[in-house]
Amino acid sequence: MKQKCAHRAFEMIEDGMIVGLGGGSTVALLIDEIAKSRKSIRAVTPSQDTLRLCMEHQIPMLPLETTDTIDLAFDGCDELDMQLNALKSCGGIHTREKLAAAMAKEYVLLADEGKYKERLAFAYPVTVEVLRVGISYAKKYLSQMGAQVTERRADGKAGILVSDDGNALLEAKFDPVDDVEALSNALDRMPGMVGHSLFCQIASKALIAKADGIELVVRT
Repeated sequence: MKQKCAHRAFEMIEDGMIVGLGGGSTVALLIDEIAKSRKSIRAVTPSQDTLRLCMEHQIPMLPLETTDTIDLAFDGCDELDMQLNALKSCGGIHTREKLAAAMAKEYVLLADEGKYKERLAFAYPVTVEVLRVGISYAKKYLSQMGAQVTERRADGKAGILVSDDGNALLEAKFDPVDDVEALSNALDRMPGMVGHSLFCQIASKALIAKADGIELVVRT
């Protein structure tokens, strides 16, 4: 299913485009499709893993910091609802991913049908990137919002994990909410917030990989 989704995404790419490539296994398959083709594109990515993969496949790259417009961007997600709100928590690069999404004329999420639900289940926490000096306040703020807050950590590493930009990563576990936009806005208002992994009304389209084919969903 992921291979079919990657191929359908590849068909959306035209010669001469600047293409945004996020993270995830489906994006990796899309990179293979691009590398095997004769389409001439330049790529930009918020992901260090994707950057290395593109370089291995000799796909011309543009630095994210010198780019302000992307023709078409693709990204994976952990959860997706029918209004194309998404959680993109696992990678921890959501702030850079939102930057790439804002640059993109079209921002397309790639998901399999198991991730696509009527409403976000919040099975994953909202990953919150905060200034290090704001860690204690962020924990208090998020707790007052009703979240169970933990620091993101990894086996074999001491202390809280940080983003590629050196900011602290917290995990805020919320119960499912009726108003995703209100939750997103409340997170945005938190002092010391750099970015969070709830993508509210950001994607313009989604490709959903199903057993019987690929569904294109367009946000209305």
